[in-house]
Amino acid sequence: MKKNRIIFCVFFFLSIIFIFNYGGMVPYVIFHIAIALPLLSFLFTLIAFYHFRYIQAMDKTQVVKGDTINYTAAIYNSDIFLYPFIKIKFYGDSTLFKKQVDEKRFSLSPFKRKEYAFQLLCKYRGYYEVGIEYIEFTDFLGILRLKYSIKENKPICVRPKIIYIDNLNIRTNCLSEVNTDISDKFKDTTTISDIRKFVLGDTFKMVHWKLTAKTNQLMVKNFQGTTDLSTVLVLDLKKNQYSYEQNIIIEDKLIESIIAVVRYCLANWIPINLVFYKNGIEDIEAKNLLDFERIYNLLSEIRFNQNVAVNDLIDVYQKNNINNTSIMIFTSNVDYDLCDWANRTRLSGFELSLFYVSPSEATETKDKEADSIMAYLPEIGVNSYKININDDIKAVIGRRASQAV
Repeated sequence: MKKNRIIFCVFFFLSIIFIFNYGGMVPYVIFHIAIALPLLSFLFTLIAFYHFRYIQAMDKTQVVKGDTINYTAAIYNSDIFLYPFIKIKFYGDSTLFKKQVDEKRFSLSPFKRKEYAFQLLCKYRGYYEVGIEYIEFTDFLGILRLKYSIKENKPICVRPKIIYIDNLNIRTNCLSEVNTDISDKFKDTTTISDIRKFVLGDTFKMVHWKLTAKTNQLMVKNFQGTTDLSTVLVLDLKKNQYSYEQNIIIEDKLIESIIAVVRYCLANWIPINLVFYKNGIEDIEAKNLLDFERIYNLLSEIRFNQNVAVNDLIDVYQKNNINNTSIMIFTSNVDYDLCDWANRTRLSGFELSLFYVSPSEATETKDKEADSIMAYLPEIGVNSYKININDDIKAVIGRRASQAV
């Protein structure tokens, strides 16, 4: 466009010089043409800008990661003249739907329409805008543009994939000697809060023998107050300083990991507390699979935009929740501060597991410090899981759990 404007300006000034040097009809005709051409070109472009019509449609607005959506966009020319230069810019051509949609350039004949259909693969969880971002018209001379911004977009919600794990190295209600006396003070053995399956760490005095005989599997009574001894799942929502696309990939893997563990716990009647920082400490309780959908919906929409370190979050949380002795941390940030905190926490008698989603494959860089820490954590009794971006979560957690047996 810059080149066209320069050429037209040169032509316009040459026509003026032509008049001053020669005069007569021909120079004046050329001069008037130089004035009339841009005016007419602008007029036609303005008419096209206000007369064109467009539609866009999408078959689904909510999908699960890995699903596809069908998106269609069409532009109509209702005038008797050609629309010479049109450009359509789509949302998502540089993020979720990279290389699946790209900008389109075309001309549109009178009373015709141009339609584009895309089948978009939803690779990662989150909220995304789909559709036309703007439509740009360029005049016949290529010296001016008019941009029509689309006010209504097509938002879609990509929900995380649910991964079903078969085993997990977890000990529930398994208190250290330091905390046993504390928890006993809160027990009310006259009131049963719920019944669940027997898991590693339960004592036989908690077994519901009548129900066990009927179901042919060990069932355990949870007394009023013992549900305070749930497993704490801490999600690190700290914002990373990576690119937009890299953060999406890392966050997606982190959410898939915690959802897999949440479902495993609730399916096995292991009560949990989901803890994270969002303008304050949030503590979400869940006891069984009836609560899973609520947790799943929450994690589908949660955003990683905080700046609180996960170890600082847990320190504050523990001051008011001393009964919870099994803690699982889900993070993509591992440093020596977290390692020191983990060491102190294990010495205090807490059962600790760390699920670390490594950004290395997304960022194409290695973090030797994080690798060193992850190798050291098992030596101090921390159940550590390193999950790479391309790893199978079920295989990683299952392999680590098998090694612990």
